[in-house]
Amino acid sequence: MALTVGVGMADRTDTRPAPLQAAVAGAGLMGYWHADALRRAGGRVAAVIDPDLQAAQRLARKHAGALAVAGLAEALDRTPLQVLHLCTPTATHAPLSQAALAAGLHVMVEKPAAQTAAQTVQLAAGAQAQGRLICPVHQFCFQHGVTQARRRLPRLGRLVHWRFVIQSAGGAGQGEAEADRIASEILPHPLALLAALYPSGPAGIAWSGTHPQAGELRILGEGSDGSISVEISLAGRPPLNTLEIVGADGSLCLDFFHGYAYAPAGGASRLHKIARPFEIGAKELGAAATNLTRRALTGETAYPGLRALVQAFYRAVQTGAASPITPDAMIAVAAARDEILDTVGIQESYPMERGAL
Repeated sequence: MALTVGVGMADRTDTRPAPLQAAVAGAGLMGYWHADALRRAGGRVAAVIDPDLQAAQRLARKHAGALAVAGLAEALDRTPLQVLHLCTPTATHAPLSQAALAAGLHVMVEKPAAQTAAQTVQLAAGAQAQGRLICPVHQFCFQHGVTQARRRLPRLGRLVHWRFVIQSAGGAGQGEAEADRIASEILPHPLALLAALYPSGPAGIAWSGTHPQAGELRILGEGSDGSISVEISLAGRPPLNTLEIVGADGSLCLDFFHGYAYAPAGGASRLHKIARPFEIGAKELGAAATNLTRRALTGETAYPGLRALVQAFYRAVQTGAASPITPDAMIAVAAARDEILDTVGIQESYPMERGAL
């Protein structure tokens, strides 16, 4: 009788890649969620970097074996690293990204990737020269609702208009300069979504706009795939972050705070007009409930899309694939942002907050 020889656990070859060793720079709210997302993506938090060592220690204690250090140089000296997550003030993005790339690290950087498009071009060139990836955190592009929208977009027929409405409570109690800074740092969100969804891309869009008061932007764009309006308000309530894509045969509505999308019917009959409030309410309720259930089951309690983006970035690092946000898209978003801010007359001021890293 033939014998069947079993393969014990010790005999099996584990083909899983070793966890990527990552540092999180910036121990605030976004640092917390980046650390959580990278851990879920199969990485390991090896170091938390923050000039406020107590803040670094609080976050490091949540991840076994993580160092708490005040600066990037110290982290590089004390532990091997492969990835840096930058959740620090915008003024630090370019110098820290350049230092990390020069040290051989891959970089995920919160938006905006740098203060200007010129700096962004330099970062993309530096990453290419070092054979490393740099990826801005445009997490909205990786939400479930955006994936649905990309699939449904051809059903809308000729595209007529893209309407973004962003009302944020993030500027409450801030002065005028800070309110403008916050509004300017929200601006990459709609621009990145246009880079992901607008068929001809954002490079050919002609921009105009106004800056009615601090923390308020009213932006218009004209392109070959429909006109665009972007309203950013730190005063408007309730808080919203939405996009309506209007086509000749129907529309798509996306909610980025929650990560879902739904498609109102495009009918124009009298019956359609009468039923529309009920149809829209039912579709949005169904989309919201399905999305909430999906997020509850997967444990995605905040920042929908961030975890998917981090997972895609880590896969790219491990397999040698391209960054999930390409250098061309990163530069196009930065260039459009520069153009819009220049058009509306916002001169940004970026103090180096809480000391250098």
